[in-house]
Amino acid sequence: MTKNSGEKKEAFTRALKELAEKNLPYRVMTFEAKDKNAEEVTRETGFPLGQVVKTLLVRGISKKYYLALCPGDKQVGLKAMAKAVNEKIVEMADREEVPKITGYFIGGVSPLGTHRPLPVVMESSILNLPEIAVSAGQWGCQAVLRPRDLLSALGARASVAPIAQPVNG
Repeated sequence: MTKNSGEKKEAFTRALKELAEKNLPYRVMTFEAKDKNAEEVTRETGFPLGQVVKTLLVRGISKKYYLALCPGDKQVGLKAMAKAVNEKIVEMADREEVPKITGYFIGGVSPLGTHRPLPVVMESSILNLPEIAVSAGQWGCQAVLRPRDLLSALGARASVAPIAQPVNG
């Protein structure tokens, strides 16, 4: 895996800047985004859907916000997510809350470079993957890196738990 260089003519977002500052290896995949979802990343790039990691904003009953990292072929189990963050109940944040809280638009939310540092829960099975693609904070721009490097970049605000479940038919 190669390191990104500021000299390349690739998108340089807050998320990519954070990766570069931490000197972690990654590469950038770009494509023309229309649907702005994990399935589109796979369709446009050929990157496996199970390795495209969705970043979803969740709100606890305490009104605290969390980011859930989930493989593209799964969905977040809200009961498992609540347990992982010690909340009685969590729910998906309202669409209009996403840009206000994260600084990113839906379809381009990255766990890196958010407006405020949010606690992040990574689905435990992601650590078994050789590499993953996460949004780099811009539609049509993905950062490809090793899961443990993403955990390292997130630091103490990240935890790992079994939060994913199969997508309901």
